[in-house]
Amino acid sequence: MRSKRYRASVFCGPPFFRFLRFPNAEKGTKCIPVPKVAVVIPSYNHANYIGAALESVLAQSLAPERIVVVDDGSTDGSLDLLRTFAAAHPQLLLIPQENAGAHNALNRAIAEAGEVDFIAILNSDDLYEPARLEKCAAFLETHPRCEVVCTGVQMIDSAGELLPPDHPKARRLRTVWADPARDPAEWFGVSNFAKTTSNFFVRAPYACAHLFRNYRYAHDYFFAVMAAVEGEFGVLPEPLLRYRTHTTNTIKVDGAAKVATEITRLNFDLLRELAPRLAKSPKVRAAYTRYFRTLSGNAADFRLEVFLALAARLAASRPEDLWCWLDALSPDAFPELAAPPCAETRRTMDRAHREKQSRWLALGRFLGFLPS
Repeated sequence: MRSKRYRASVFCGPPFFRFLRFPNAEKGTKCIPVPKVAVVIPSYNHANYIGAALESVLAQSLAPERIVVVDDGSTDGSLDLLRTFAAAHPQLLLIPQENAGAHNALNRAIAEAGEVDFIAILNSDDLYEPARLEKCAAFLETHPRCEVVCTGVQMIDSAGELLPPDHPKARRLRTVWADPARDPAEWFGVSNFAKTTSNFFVRAPYACAHLFRNYRYAHDYFFAVMAAVEGEFGVLPEPLLRYRTHTTNTIKVDGAAKVATEITRLNFDLLRELAPRLAKSPKVRAAYTRYFRTLSGNAADFRLEVFLALAARLAASRPEDLWCWLDALSPDAFPELAAPPCAETRRTMDRAHREKQSRWLALGRFLGFLPS
């Protein structure tokens, strides 16, 4: 169940929720219950970083009800360090397991989160800012349509220092976050701006109903795009997460070709998962279109040429079904069929018309400087 929401007139002191008072209360101030948050941490061979990650959780202005750490078969001494933390902090539940992958460790941790309102994810090499849980909980309390929220990000190096402003990764992050007010579905087509599962703060029922898929590199991306296309993803621009970049990040170890292959598979999985809603909801179709339109021009990990070649193979393998589906289309079910061209199409056509009418461009074509 979602946590209850109340109207309050006065609050004093951090955390945000703890001292909210009811108006016209009788003697003995009634306080709104503090939202219950569980932090779940999948841990694997990050002995150099897991201690700092846990300290950042323990330093939160809104203390977590529970901390669940699933050690996914670490071999570098992480487990011994985690046992020391668990012995000192009774709210920390440590679950060792054989190596089964990040998505498996995450899902198991979520299953063990207990009766809480929200679930916050933290990878074992990242860090929370002290007010992260408090501010993310406040955001979801005031945005009932959202199931997931992410925040702004700062990038740190292996020593925990902020990357300098002129570092290529820091510059790219600033570029990606230049317009945090844009539609999240469209924004995810440009880039995975959330960067990591560490940046997901989720209503507990939603997290339990939307477990992470078996992707090696992009389980966070699938989860986020699904929420964004369905209008359930919120953005809090304040940088409340420190995302660590180092030489053992998974993508760096395995290379770009495997990542591009997985992103292609992921986008076919998205279509398959969204198929019922795409058939019924113009709103979901519009959101997915915004996502895919920007994704198609993305020069990062998605390869449109490969995606189209595979789509063509699918169409060629079942042409009869395709023709039947096309014949069954109607403007009642798909009002887009009878809609006028979208604004972007009109702008493109107007620009082409102006260029065709330009005397200078006509002269350039006549002289052979421009294609006719």
